[in-house]
Amino acid sequence: MAIQETSNAHSSKQGFALRALFEHLFLQEKDPPYVFLLLGVITLVGLVLRLLDINKPIAYDEAYTFINFASRAFKHILADYSAPNNHILHTILVGIACRLFGGQPWVIRLPAFIAGTLMTPVMYITARRFFSRPQALGAAALVAVLPVFIDYSVNGRGYTMLFVFALLLANFGGILVTRQSKPALIAFGLTAALGFYTIPIFLYPMAGISLWVVMTYLFAREPWRARLRRLAVFLGMCLLAGLLTFLLYSPVIIFGTGLDSIIGNEFVESQDWSAFSANLAPRLINVWNKWMIGIDPIIEYLFLGGFLLSLFFYRQASNQKLPLQVSLVLALTILLMLQRVTPTPRIWLYLEAFYLMFAAAGLVWLTDWLMRRIIDPAPAERFLSFAILLVFIGISANALIVHQRKAVKTDNHSPEKYAADYLADYLQPEDTLVATGPVDIETAYYLSLRGISFDRFYKRDHPVPIRNALVLVRKKSRYETPESVLEFFKLDQTLDLRAAELVFEYANVQVYSIPAR
Repeated sequence: MAIQETSNAHSSKQGFALRALFEHLFLQEKDPPYVFLLLGVITLVGLVLRLLDINKPIAYDEAYTFINFASRAFKHILADYSAPNNHILHTILVGIACRLFGGQPWVIRLPAFIAGTLMTPVMYITARRFFSRPQALGAAALVAVLPVFIDYSVNGRGYTMLFVFALLLANFGGILVTRQSKPALIAFGLTAALGFYTIPIFLYPMAGISLWVVMTYLFAREPWRARLRRLAVFLGMCLLAGLLTFLLYSPVIIFGTGLDSIIGNEFVESQDWSAFSANLAPRLINVWNKWMIGIDPIIEYLFLGGFLLSLFFYRQASNQKLPLQVSLVLALTILLMLQRVTPTPRIWLYLEAFYLMFAAAGLVWLTDWLMRRIIDPAPAERFLSFAILLVFIGISANALIVHQRKAVKTDNHSPEKYAADYLADYLQPEDTLVATGPVDIETAYYLSLRGISFDRFYKRDHPVPIRNALVLVRKKSRYETPESVLEFFKLDQTLDLRAAELVFEYANVQVYSIPAR
């Protein structure tokens, strides 16, 4: 009996310790139950908005990731970084999901979908580290309903995972600037390594958040010895995170495509200053347009106003000692100048999550400040929280209506799927498929669902004899005629174009049957 009581006491103590650890890492304060009820409703609605598009036609990058990485052996996933499409941690999860549930679009998107849904509660956790309950709810509501985050939640790539890791890193950084606990240090290091293992561009959020932590230490009101000690411990953890990242990438570096495939591929090659300067401004405009897709210009200005409020009144609007938003932009600017690369818009998307967090914080802070001049503070906070929910529900209802109208006007399948269905039914043993991107990869994905391998496609680096070619072309593309496709593959002298026959056409995709000479 005494042994059982001791065991129960030990279990109870362990449970209490785990709960205390969880609260330390993720819950700054004990918020009332109604707040988590509101957060649950917001998360559920965000999940539904994402579910509506989870089976939309496969996109090129998703199909490329599946065909060339996720569908292959895990040793290949771990060691092949021949293309940046291999977001390795994400690809591993896609590979597991496909082996469990098959290769349907919703399965390929499952890891991104889960991470995209988790963005909502994770945004609340991170925003709550710096702001009040209504401000954190407002930030969570924005990422739940904003079109760009919905789109990436149903895109089978690793970007939503990167967003989640970036937000968590900021949350743990928020702990470290006030209390350098071992759990927070370990969580910071592990999150950084997992972020890098998802996509190497995690360097950008990592640099911005780390710079903010370092600057906070340096400007702290404490003896220099204490500042430098905390700084040394933090930089030591960053170094350990770097070593862990190296270990995770060691299959690529040692056994696979090599270190240069990670740090020297065409997407991260340095440009000369003139090209860098010329490309930067158009890319920035493109980034902003991508951020604001589906958002009314008036709302854009509201977001900008909220962001500026959170910046200029950060001491009143938050508990930050130094503004995180400045460090994020400063670190990004320094890295871009050192690297002289102009990243594509999706690489900057992690910044939009933080932009929205600060925009929501500024707008809700101003609303709260005005309300507190009319009613008491305690009712004002609760009233504001429920008001955020009502506005969110209204926006979500409008999003559902817009989605339904689009669904009525558009076909649920891509031309490549119909082409793949035709080919699967009529493909003969003597036929070789000939196509350029993106038609080849997207059609290959749908063919894989019918048990037809990507090996049936002709490849320039592995030429094989052809008896009869089925040439796929897409109208209004670079290779929109059979002649242009054959010239690309240097098959114009091998195949008899005069005998070409159009055997399939749907929308902008055509299939020609062309025999050998």
